[in-house]
Amino acid sequence: MSKRPQNRPIHKNSFWLIRQLWADHIRNYLWRLVGAFILISILAGVTGLYPIVIKYSYDLLAKGEMSYLWIIMLAMVGVTALKGLLDYLQAVYTNRISITLGLDMQKRLYAHLMQADFKRLSSESPGNLVTRVNGDLVTVQGAIMAVFTVAIRDVLTVFSLVVSMLYLDWVMTVVILLFYPLAVFPIAQVGRIVRKYASHGWAQIGNTTAVLIEHLSSLRLIKTYRLEQYSYNRVSDQLERAVDFQRKTVRVKAALNPILEVFGGLAVAGVVGLAAYRISQDSKTVGDFTGFIAALLMAAQPIRSFGNLNNRIQEGLAAAERFYQVLTEKPTVVSPPDAKPLTLIGGGRIEFENVSFSYNNDGRNAVRDFSLTIEPNTTVALVGKSGAGKSTIFNLVPRLYDPQSGRILIDGQDIQQVTVASIRDQMALVSQDITLFDDTVAANIALGRLDATHEDIVAAAKAANAHDFIERLPEGYDARLGDRGMRLSGGQRQRVALARAILRDAPILLLDEATSALDAESERLVQEALAKFSESRTTLVIAHRLSTVKNADMICVMEDGFITEKGRHAELLARDGAYAQFCKSQMLTPEDQDYAKHIAALGGKQARASEESAA
Repeated sequence: MSKRPQNRPIHKNSFWLIRQLWADHIRNYLWRLVGAFILISILAGVTGLYPIVIKYSYDLLAKGEMSYLWIIMLAMVGVTALKGLLDYLQAVYTNRISITLGLDMQKRLYAHLMQADFKRLSSESPGNLVTRVNGDLVTVQGAIMAVFTVAIRDVLTVFSLVVSMLYLDWVMTVVILLFYPLAVFPIAQVGRIVRKYASHGWAQIGNTTAVLIEHLSSLRLIKTYRLEQYSYNRVSDQLERAVDFQRKTVRVKAALNPILEVFGGLAVAGVVGLAAYRISQDSKTVGDFTGFIAALLMAAQPIRSFGNLNNRIQEGLAAAERFYQVLTEKPTVVSPPDAKPLTLIGGGRIEFENVSFSYNNDGRNAVRDFSLTIEPNTTVALVGKSGAGKSTIFNLVPRLYDPQSGRILIDGQDIQQVTVASIRDQMALVSQDITLFDDTVAANIALGRLDATHEDIVAAAKAANAHDFIERLPEGYDARLGDRGMRLSGGQRQRVALARAILRDAPILLLDEATSALDAESERLVQEALAKFSESRTTLVIAHRLSTVKNADMICVMEDGFITEKGRHAELLARDGAYAQFCKSQMLTPEDQDYAKHIAALGGKQARASEESAA
């Protein structure tokens, strides 16, 4: 990869973009390109024969030599048939190259995004990312096809026809060749404007896609709150903005054809006048004139396409610029060169030492001088208002972000000094934002461990209290869940996610409000499974429900990035501080109290310890 600075505007150096595309992708198809070039060259040569056939046809007919008529007719049919066959072959062959090349670029871009920092990915909407992977590279693919069909095929066709024109009348050909280059200046001007509009246009298309995804995934809210008109207005506004860029581009591009049409008309008029004079001087025949006009008219369309070629290339370069803007980004959360895998020698002890973190490096810390030790095989719950820093702590443990100061250790090992992969291999996550893919139940559970057997998957589902409802599905474990698991209820989705975490069998468990959106029965089933599963694991919990945090070995109350209180449930209630007020105002309900007793009755190690402490 080039060492080009990331903050340097790539679009100022089109040659750099073209060179990178060649070095990174196009060069890999060199021999296929050679084959395409040979096909296109033969096609161009056959096209150049057509005016010669017309010339001799008219000359023979003018002389009254009708005996050769059948040869002329066969020649015309043969040339056009061969031209059609070659045109078909080169179109299929070049399109196959272009499509495969575009696919390679899409795969490379997506692979790069998957290695990017979580911060970088979350800073751009899914709609914009979709546009980069799909829309931008389709435009690049179209530009590459334009190079095949115009820059190579049409240029060779025009060259072949110019050779025919030189053969028929070199004087008129020289006049034409001196006249047509005058059209280059307006073509270049239009191309620069098109590229600018294309770059802004693709950015707006990304915004439009993001809004469409946002609204189409919120139909329940839209319908329930009767927000159809609001949604329509928001989406319409984005569509109008995208179309506005398209209109501007169309207006500019549309100016090319009239310009080239005028140049073509002037050229034909000049040829007719000059040809009439030369025929009157007996220096040329009517066949020469007819063949020359035929060649000139056949060349008109390829020449006109040269103007659009520049537009297509400029649009492709604008998209390629966005492509390389992503590829030149380097992740910051990486394993150091000499990093070794994390080794759990103490059972998963997690230590935060004076950790401070700001999302934008602007001094506004989400976490400040945070220190906490989570002993192996214990559960620590983080509670507090929104914005207190709980989710930030969660994001720091698996190195989704790195703190600006302080350090985090697991079994005495600084997580910034070991490999990122080995850290995440030791963790399982169950979140309130459940991620399920449009795949089978078994496949979604198997994401916890991709090499798991079917027996492992079923065992994990049973441990998560999910096996019974899965068996009742029409296709059982082979049932597809639909987009984001929409064919399951909230409780069922949560139990599938929990089965995935159980299958992973990681020593460190992260629970991010895993039961916050569940009904009482679903919560009971999930909590039963969690109580058993977390017994022998280091567990970090974010929760707002008493039933989730009451039996934790330690509860930490957070505010403005600090820990303001910590201790067991009974201890914190006795202090009548922030935690006690939090329970009274938000968490403590009769249902929660009854449910907490139910969890304690499960006989888990942590549950028993908490109940004994409360007593």
